[in-house]
Amino acid sequence: MDKYQVKILDIKEEYKNVYTYTLEKPEELVWEEGTSFHLGLPGYDEGSEINKKLIHHLSINTLTDEAEIKFTTKVPIRKSTFKKALAKLKVGDEVTIFKFKSHMALKRENKAIVLLSQGLSMSTMRPLIKKFEIDSSNIPELISLNVNKKDNHLYEKDFECIDGSSFIKYWLESRSEYFKKLEAISKEKADAYFYVVGSEIFVLDNLYILRKNGISDDQMIIDKDIEKRDIVFETLNNYKMIV
Repeated sequence: MDKYQVKILDIKEEYKNVYTYTLEKPEELVWEEGTSFHLGLPGYDEGSEINKKLIHHLSINTLTDEAEIKFTTKVPIRKSTFKKALAKLKVGDEVTIFKFKSHMALKRENKAIVLLSQGLSMSTMRPLIKKFEIDSSNIPELISLNVNKKDNHLYEKDFECIDGSSFIKYWLESRSEYFKKLEAISKEKADAYFYVVGSEIFVLDNLYILRKNGISDDQMIIDKDIEKRDIVFETLNNYKMIV
């Protein structure tokens, strides 16, 4: 397993308690859009055993061509051990990155793609949208739905220049608005691929609605390996959405 020691280049507050960290990119490191990784904070590998409390799984919200690694995360007032340690780090400090995996690369099968996200999970969707901006081949349409509080729209400026004829974005402020739009799109785009990222309940609610509207499981893409994906869909068999 490759591990890289990298410096923190920048820390930016996006909005209250939400921060984007910029890390230096090792020259030889490349990754697909939608890649996630493990971040190890100083001290995680000291001693006889790995301190898992100082390791966290995060999404990279940049592309290889952007020549830097960024991730966005919430650093709440009540912090976990990891978030407490992260909050103390400053520009110039070193961290360890490893275990790069992607389950979310764009499918290029001449079918529309619909991105479904909640709040900070837009971080996973940003590189998919930026990759589409660079190369939209065999993707006739990309649609993004994100539900979040007003004015808390991550990366909104990044998407302003993308061709609006093939990329449509919806920023929705309430759960009811969001699921109403999802119902409509799942009927209009019955052969599309639906990428879903968010909390466990958010993901299950989306999959539940998609199934109800005739979308097959193969059309639903979630950020899980095969084994964990199977568990999610087994859970869905007995799941009831709370309206």
